[in-house]
Amino acid sequence: MTTEDTVPAAFAGEPPRPDDGDTAAARVVLARLAGAPLDPAARGWVAAALLGDGALEACARGETVSVPPVPADTRPETPADVPARRGYLSRIEVQGFRGIGRPTALDFPPGPGLTVIVGRNGSGKSSFAEAAEAALTGRNVRWDGMPAAWRDGWRNLHYDEHTEVSVHLQLAGETAPLRVTRVWTGDSVRSARGEVVHPSGRTTPLRGLGWDADLARYRPFLSYDELGRAVTGRAAELYDTLTALLGLTGLADAERRLAKACDRLAKQRDRPGRDLGYLAERMRAATDPRARRAADLLAAPSIDLDRLAAIAADDGPADPARQLVLRRLRRLSVPERTLLSDVVNELRGAAMELAMAEGTKGDRARGVVELLRQALEHHRRHPAEHDCPTCGAPGAIGPQWADRARAEIASLDRVAAGAAAAYERADAARDQARFLMAPMPSWLPADSELGRVWAEWEAGAHITDLGELARHIETVGRRLRSTAIAARKAAGESLDDPTDGWGDLAEQLAAWVDDARGAVRARETLRPAEQALTWFTGLAREIRAERLRPLAAQAEHVWQRLRQERRIDLEALRLVGRGAQRRVAVDVAVDGADTEGNAPGLLSQGEFQALALSICLPRTLVPGNPFGFLLLDDPVQAMDTETVEGLSAVLAEVGRHRQLVVFTHDTRLPDALRRLGLPAAIRTIHRDAMSNVWVADPG
Repeated sequence: MTTEDTVPAAFAGEPPRPDDGDTAAARVVLARLAGAPLDPAARGWVAAALLGDGALEACARGETVSVPPVPADTRPETPADVPARRGYLSRIEVQGFRGIGRPTALDFPPGPGLTVIVGRNGSGKSSFAEAAEAALTGRNVRWDGMPAAWRDGWRNLHYDEHTEVSVHLQLAGETAPLRVTRVWTGDSVRSARGEVVHPSGRTTPLRGLGWDADLARYRPFLSYDELGRAVTGRAAELYDTLTALLGLTGLADAERRLAKACDRLAKQRDRPGRDLGYLAERMRAATDPRARRAADLLAAPSIDLDRLAAIAADDGPADPARQLVLRRLRRLSVPERTLLSDVVNELRGAAMELAMAEGTKGDRARGVVELLRQALEHHRRHPAEHDCPTCGAPGAIGPQWADRARAEIASLDRVAAGAAAAYERADAARDQARFLMAPMPSWLPADSELGRVWAEWEAGAHITDLGELARHIETVGRRLRSTAIAARKAAGESLDDPTDGWGDLAEQLAAWVDDARGAVRARETLRPAEQALTWFTGLAREIRAERLRPLAAQAEHVWQRLRQERRIDLEALRLVGRGAQRRVAVDVAVDGADTEGNAPGLLSQGEFQALALSICLPRTLVPGNPFGFLLLDDPVQAMDTETVEGLSAVLAEVGRHRQLVVFTHDTRLPDALRRLGLPAAIRTIHRDAMSNVWVADPG
């Protein structure tokens, strides 16, 4: 096996090994902290961010957090570029998986070199790449984004005897390969069981290799879909990948923790001011004198928290006069709905009967009878007066007139009976209505809602028109009932609360006072925390830029080879933001014009792919990468011929130092390799209608 692990000059200056990267970053932070112009409290916040959430909570409580000593540099004086256990592919065996039916295998020389597997679409290329990924990781990134029905098609349709994939890895220092095998026993793609067979014959679980973190960090698999997402996918994904690769995860976590702690303190500081308006409004709306006093204090330019706390703690009895009103309200009765309806119906019936009687002979006769009876009553009271009191005629109402008047009344009573009954009914209905409109109780506050409605109800007693009186009872009476019922209910609820509603208000006031006191403490605590965050963010930006610089230089080198004659320069890669806003900014220059972080808006699909390769390929050469190989599935799609030629040169260059296996359906890549005379093993893959797959060297 080839053990050549030096890298070309273009790829020199690799970042520190990630297994000691987080410790190295902490060492830099603590070393710089020793001479930083920060307050002692701010230094404690920086130290707490490195130590974890518990230390930050202690800082927030006002406790002192000691700055730990700078960790010793335990790295060897002569750094080893190559881990002792770097592995290379020697074989991939597949059966019954995806597009591959009967058992077939791909063999590779276990060491650096470029192998290109060429085949048309559907020939089984991707099945080999996905099988290797499934064997080592138990999943496939491309499957995760597919519908369930697509994922369920993982088993080959032409071969149902056994589904198994194996990857043979030659580790440095071993004479025989290590075999990683995954066997599917159920219908689900997740039903597989993996195991590792060591050169000695010993069998262990896959997790025993300790590669879980490295498989996520270095991912020796790169498909066309992943290349697309590297630049245009979720911004945080590439950020997290590069952060882990550069050994900066701990630094990013510390910065995120410190920022979250500052955010919590800022919210604690601002909460009382945000809630003040609502609390003051509730206090002003309450009738309890304690609430009124609290409202006055809350409106003052400088709020006296001690006096507010004393008011909130006052749980004395409520106003006795108000309690009496509430007890009377709870017993208050108003006309029932059925009684109101009956009176309204009677008023309207009497009004209709009266309208029918008006202007008739009976109505005239009733008028004459009433007039004569009034005259006879006057004559009875004043028997000595015989002159008419209206016209003054002498002797007009003597005894003879009285006899004639009585006879006239007796004669007209029969004619006037119907009209008289109508008028009597109207008077009775009016009296019944006025009886309903009793005066407002003297104890009821006139400025209350019920008091205002009752005053309007009581005013209806002066209405004489039967129809108008019916409308008044129907509308105002309905409102009186609903308002009175609501007042009775509210009175009952207030009487059930011995504090007459003050208890809830006092609890809110006490909670606000606690928040306000906490805000004072948060404001004092936040000042050094924000100072620490500003300093930490600046240093973290500097460390990220320093760590990323070699990787960015490698990416720029790859891009220069891929872009060919395009006038687009890769200016910089930057790790920016934190938390949900973290991303990798890709700066390019088009025709000399800089476009900060706006590459996706300027590049074609093929240029996207080339840019993604420029970013992803250099991680293969990182010294801490235990995988000496990289499987590239269809990296040529959407690239033009000039870019393919640049890619062939880049792949051949990387292939001198790492093992690259490229699967492609595009013959332009092998053609470019042959035309340029670049070292590569080119093989073709074939598949028949029954999913039989075989690989051959091109003739």
